[in-house]
Amino acid sequence: MEATAMETALNAVGTFFGQSITWMGDVFDFVIEHPLAMIMVFGMPIAGFAVGLLGRLIRL
Repeated sequence: MEATAMETALNAVGTFFGQSITWMGDVFDFVIEHPLAMIMVFGMPIAGFAVGLLGRLIRL
């Protein structure tokens, strides 16, 4: 039986999301294994958020 267009599209979307989850897992593994990367991924955004929030509080 030949696959319909909807089946083909859903298959492609499923494959894309499956590969995305695999890639995210690889990135998280790298970040957890390397402390400097962990600082850059988690520490910098937290510090940026804190500085932005402090800037808004000062302008009040």
